[in-house]
Amino acid sequence: MKDRYGVIFFDNTEVIFRIYEVDGKEWKLLHYHSALLQSISATKTIDATETMEVVAEFLTTQYAQHIAEWKACSRDLPPRVISELSTVLGFKIENLNPLREQELLCKGMFTELW
Repeated sequence: MKDRYGVIFFDNTEVIFRIYEVDGKEWKLLHYHSALLQSISATKTIDATETMEVVAEFLTTQYAQHIAEWKACSRDLPPRVISELSTVLGFKIENLNPLREQELLCKGMFTELW
């Protein structure tokens, strides 16, 4: 059986889910899902509750089953919200600064192009 890995990306207006299947050294994107956060457009404040509802809804789908490991990162979220999400999910959420984003982008390009 091939291993599957999931990535959750928390942005200030949406949550993005990507699920990959790994076969040897090849990573294949199996599923992509993006959910816009409705309350952000109305109130301009970020609420961990709505974000967790989106995550819980996605984790009940067939795509989210049998994932060997989840990684999570965020951009432009207040530390309070990151802490709440991390506590509820039970794993670390890396807060991406511009330098870390650039590093990850370059690593991805390197592994994809070479």
